[in-house]
Formats: sequence, C-alpha cells, structure tokens
Amino acid sequence: MKNNTIVTAGDANYLWGLFLLIASMRRGGMDEPVLVGTKKFDARCERVLKQLGDVSFYSLENASHNLTCHKAEVMLRAQTEYVTWADADALFSGNTSELLPPPDHGHIHVRRRSIPEMPGAFPDKYSLAEILPQWRKDIQALVGKDTQIPECPEPDFQHFQSVSACFLSVARDQEQFLDTWHKMMMNLPSQDTGVVNNSLRCYHQLDESCLNATLLYLPNAPIVTDIYRMDKEPQRLFAHFCGRVKPWRGWIPSSLRHYDATLAVMDWALQEKLELPSEVPPSLQGGALRKRLAFATAAPRDFCLKVRRKLGF
Repeated sequence: MKNNTIVTAGDANYLWGLFLLIASMRRGGMDEPVLVGTKKFDARCERVLKQLGDVSFYSLENASHNLTCHKAEVMLRAQTEYVTWADADALFSGNTSELLPPPDHGHIHVRRRSIPEMPGAFPDKYSLAEILPQWRKDIQALVGKDTQIPECPEPDFQHFQSVSACFLSVARDQEQFLDTWHKMMMNLPSQDTGVVNNSLRCYHQLDESCLNATLLYLPNAPIVTDIYRMDKEPQRLFAHFCGRVKPWRGWIPSSLRHYDATLAVMDWALQEKLELPSEVPPSLQGGALRKRLAFATAAPRDFCLKVRRKLGF
C-alpha cells in the first residue's frame, strides 16, 4: 500500500508508543511508509524507529501547541495519494492496509461517535447550541465572508455526532481541508495544556473540536464515510489506548481487551532482536502470572487515578 502514508507524532517520552504502533504494522505485514512528527528526539530515538523500515521524521521542535494540534501540519508533508493519521497511543492488530483509505477522494474515513457516547464528549457545561454556531463563525472568518458555508446541521442539536480524531484517512489532494484544520488549531491558545483544555468552552477537545468544525462547515470538505471499518473484524483492528495510563506504564480496564494483541507485538519485537526504547517495562513482559496481575490490578489502578484527579493530585 505504497499509495498511503501513515502519519503520527510524539516526543521522546512517547517512544514506546511510537515503537509499538509501527512495530504492530510491520508485524502484520503492513508496508506503508511512516512519517513521524517529533519533538525532543535524539539520534537513538530515530534509530529505534528507523530499524522498523521506511520511517522518516518531521521536526516539531518549535511546535507552538501540544503535538496533537500539529497533526495536519505533518499530514501535509506526505507525498502519497492518501494519508492516514494514527495516534501514537495505539496499534494495528493484523494487516489493515486495505481498510485504511476512504473509498474515493471525496470522502474521509474516520469514526463517528455513537449517540450514547456524545454526553461523554460534550458534558453539560459544553452546550452544542453555543459551540456549533461558534465553529461556523470561525470557519467563516478563515474562508472569507464572500464564501457561503452551511448552516448549523440540526436546529435542536439533538442528532449531531462528532468524529474522533485518533484515526483518520483522507486523500492527500484534500489540501484545503488539511490546511483549514491546521489553521483552526493554530488559532487556539498556544499553551501546551495536554490533549484537552477544559477552559475552552467551544474547543475543549482541541484538535478534535477543530476537526469537527472543519468537516461541518468548510465548503467541499470531505464527506465522512458511512461505515468506520477499523473495528469490524476481530483480526483486523485499530486499537486506541485512550486512557491516561498507557500499556507501557500499566493497564486499566478499557485497554485490557487489547492485552494479547499488545503482548504479541512485544513478543515479535523480541524475536526479531530489535533495539527497544528501553528495558521492557513490567507491563509489557509476557507470561501467565504477569497477565493475571495486569487483569487483577487494572480496576484498582484506574480507581486510584480517578480519585487523585478529583483531588487535584
């Protein structure tokens, strides 16, 4: 699938995530070129990823925002017909190459959130009745007042379903879409507050908020595919570890369903005698005892983290 580039990004602290993501591709037989946006990388970091084959780098050393807001900037550097973004806290299970791109240049392959998910994405203090008109206004400011853009999609906002930004695939010639998405993200406050900024009433999800605004209101934006294909086949999946604790740090209940797939990538890397980002973390060490321990401690770990977060620690 040399007509598609996989793009991701991370700093040196995310080297394990980047390594597992790309290693999962190569283990499954996916041969797409990989472009990594990097920050605080040294020669060793690059060497660990380059050994996986066809990996190149784009420096984000001077990034003004959290790296999640520079996704489109790196995607615009791809030179293939299609470009696919994958978050660095994820992996591919099996060979998903043919599932990645959209069916044509007019569509974007991305996951639309289900209706039951929406309250979690937009808690009560984030009103869609306020957010969607602001998104429209901001897109209008970027494209110019002489360009006609759509009205709000639903007058009562009851049926709006946002898309997730952890994975998306689009034709590279959708340059206006990628450029507008990037400009929207660069208009956010430049401080690095992480991947969510709860102080922003209309853009608390940062890159994801800007992505949805662009897809909704940019004229001729790519159309979201009716079907998201990366979670339909048990043997060919995109597994995203969206919790705060990542597998190379420990396990929480939401990530345990991908325990075996993750350890299989780790086993493959060891069999191939690859240079690893560091000593193998306990959470990525195999064996029946380690697995039982991971499953036994996942829920208590998650509970402790939630308590600490609520207490402000």
